[in-house]
Amino acid sequence: MTTEVRCRAVDGTPRTLRLEVIGDAGVSGGGLPTRVVSVDGGPRLLQKWVPRNESGDPGRLRPLDREIRALHRFALTFPHDGYPPELPRLWYYDVDGDEPFVLVEPYRGKPVEGLLPELGAQHRYRLQVGLLRALHLAAVAGMTHGRVDLEALRWDSETRTVQLVDFERAAGIGEQRGSADGRCVDVRDDVWDAGLTLWRTVHPHTGRGAPDLTVDGGALSTLLDGVFVNPPEVRPTPADLLTRLREPTDVPVLMPGSALVPGVEAYKNLLRRKREQAAAQAAQDAPSRSWLPWRRASKSEVDHQPVLVRCPVCLDSYPRPLPDDELWRHEDGEFVKDDSSSLDPQKRQFRNLSGYRRCPNPSDDADEHFLPATYYDHGPPLVVALIGRPSAGKTHLLAAMLREVVDRGGLTPYGLTATALDLHRHDRYRRQTLEPAERGERLPGTPEGLTDPAEILLISGPGGSRPLVFFDVAGEDLQAVGDSRLARFLIGTGALIFAHGLEPAPERVGNQAFEMSLARLRAVPDFERLPAAVVATKSDRLRYLPPIDHWLRHRNGAMAAVDPVLLHMESSSVFAFLHGRGDHAALAPFSVFDRCTLHFVSASGSEAVPGEERFPRGFEPVRVLEPLVAVLAMAGMIEGTPAGRVGT
Repeated sequence: MTTEVRCRAVDGTPRTLRLEVIGDAGVSGGGLPTRVVSVDGGPRLLQKWVPRNESGDPGRLRPLDREIRALHRFALTFPHDGYPPELPRLWYYDVDGDEPFVLVEPYRGKPVEGLLPELGAQHRYRLQVGLLRALHLAAVAGMTHGRVDLEALRWDSETRTVQLVDFERAAGIGEQRGSADGRCVDVRDDVWDAGLTLWRTVHPHTGRGAPDLTVDGGALSTLLDGVFVNPPEVRPTPADLLTRLREPTDVPVLMPGSALVPGVEAYKNLLRRKREQAAAQAAQDAPSRSWLPWRRASKSEVDHQPVLVRCPVCLDSYPRPLPDDELWRHEDGEFVKDDSSSLDPQKRQFRNLSGYRRCPNPSDDADEHFLPATYYDHGPPLVVALIGRPSAGKTHLLAAMLREVVDRGGLTPYGLTATALDLHRHDRYRRQTLEPAERGERLPGTPEGLTDPAEILLISGPGGSRPLVFFDVAGEDLQAVGDSRLARFLIGTGALIFAHGLEPAPERVGNQAFEMSLARLRAVPDFERLPAAVVATKSDRLRYLPPIDHWLRHRNGAMAAVDPVLLHMESSSVFAFLHGRGDHAALAPFSVFDRCTLHFVSASGSEAVPGEERFPRGFEPVRVLEPLVAVLAMAGMIEGTPAGRVGT
């Protein structure tokens, strides 16, 4: 049986392969079915996969994900020509399909457990050294195995070497264990089980309890001294045990993180120049000017100047109250006058909550349009513009953000609540966008020619309440040079989120959506002072590459607080990654705006099936709220000293 599958190579490059099943290979130590396959009629590889469960839904991805992550880390750490035989070797993987899989080089030798009676003392010694060397190599790559036993060991009698397999319980060294004790994964976590495995190569032993080392008067008891103690941090490392055997521990590595060093330095230098410029401006005696577009006016200004408001649709500014105080209702897609009247003020307020007022549009350069009747009853609106070229992932990013904010109370830990301000618009957005996304459907791209906000929420907190307006405009319209009306919403923008879709092969032709938007923003006074965030969307496509792997697995706590240090670290990582790939156009906003953060994000959690409008594993966004939280902090909507340091 031959099947065609989509997958990715180690560098994330998409591949389409023809697999022919050669034979069944049983079940791995982590419970994954395994078989031997031929790839494109050529080399034979070992395939582990996650079958669908009894209900037909996708099975548990976690064991396969751990295996791929560990083997991917090995592939990036050790040179191709000098790859250590003690570790499995990754060829291809897929984690987005109906039945995700990994393809690895066929294991060497035979399982150790059945060979022990045949192995002499010298071979058993080489087996012991091989196991410790495999754990040491994994540790050099920053990984632990998680389940060392005889079943995970193979012995190659021809080369007299060991191979440690089945990394389905692997974990990254230094990461949180997820246990109640809050301890981090340590290189010595595997040493207890490794000690038991070494002991069983010579003596019978059952269970996970420590053996009695006194029954062995030879070198093995000396080697295992201090292995069976707790906590793990006081045990010897695999390298220590190799040293006891007088075996070398030097390992040639590629140091994949070294490629990020120039980008980190470039980020630090650019940030230092921005801080120096900010300090120089602050030291001048010129009247201070806030970088916020909604700077509060002084009392004298309030007494002598009318309060101007700006419509987010036509972008005209006019004084309050509106000259047209008529209330309108939204019925069957049309706006009709609300002629009802009531002397009860609470009834009038209730009617206003779902009513609209007609914008005067003094310039008379837009079609008739309406705003929620209470739009100007709160603090100054914050208009957030999503900028990105076609297929950058803006629509999914906005849907994921709003799902976190509206349905999951994502802003509550920061002292903010969110409710719909435009009830009809919100109902339409929920039906057309949020509900299909929740069902795992791939969302269509934003239609061209839209000039209305996608969503209008009301954000309330200790400082009061303010409308939060989101614009998601088609990338084609942002790139267009001719019709300026399509991007006119930028005039009223109070914050920007730049979405840059990550692909395995970075584009070298610039980012016209970014370029044209930055050029048009010159019409906005002091536009450099607007809060901005650069979002590397579709990061799941390169999820195993450093530093993306680290950030996509990092989760803020349930009661998160704004952490400017953490945001600075992530910004540095994103900048260094994009800089190293030559994606300089994506970094342009960081150079332009005084306060700007950068983020790794997966708006959907996985890639949709080609030719099908769905995500096989559902809609599972990762880290989508962080860019919005950063923008709200920089815009002053999240209060406190830490929030005031974000992006600086």
